[in-house]
Amino acid sequence: MNDKGIIRLFFDRDEKAIEYTEQKYRGYCYAIADKILRNAEDDEECLNDVWLAAWESIPPNNPPVLSTYLGRITRNISVRMLRRLNRKKRGRELTVYLEELGDALPADCNVENALESVVISDQLTSFIKRQSKLNRNLLICRYYYLDSIADIAERFGLTENQVKLRLFRLRKKLREALEKEGIA
Repeated sequence: MNDKGIIRLFFDRDEKAIEYTEQKYRGYCYAIADKILRNAEDDEECLNDVWLAAWESIPPNNPPVLSTYLGRITRNISVRMLRRLNRKKRGRELTVYLEELGDALPADCNVENALESVVISDQLTSFIKRQSKLNRNLLICRYYYLDSIADIAERFGLTENQVKLRLFRLRKKLREALEKEGIA
């Protein structure tokens, strides 16, 4: 079934919408959750929450691209779950990624709060759009999908050192751009 048909089922409150959504997007959403959580049980729990969140949010939302909508829900739920697990000392991956990116953000800001800030979000989006396609992909893979340096290097045919250097330079450029806008 196509996305418009699935969304129509959501609007009709037909429970088959969940069934079709899971059939079509389970692998995609599972991959996002697994990159963040890295635990099969947590990934499954996350997916159950994703289907429920989709059911509760469609309607009123009518996503133009269902895969993107579900991907965002998956990522948000996974990050919240990882934060909860981190409080229980089960993992540290997200903290490492955010601390790495935190070098480019204002010193007096909490990293999580800064990332959620509308002003900084707009500046980040603008900064990313101005980058080359490769640099844009590196930033998104590392800080949105939370891919490892090794995975990124393999995917784009670079060495790990090249990826690290590019990301370092991009974080430096981001910091300069934020300072120029009076944010940092």
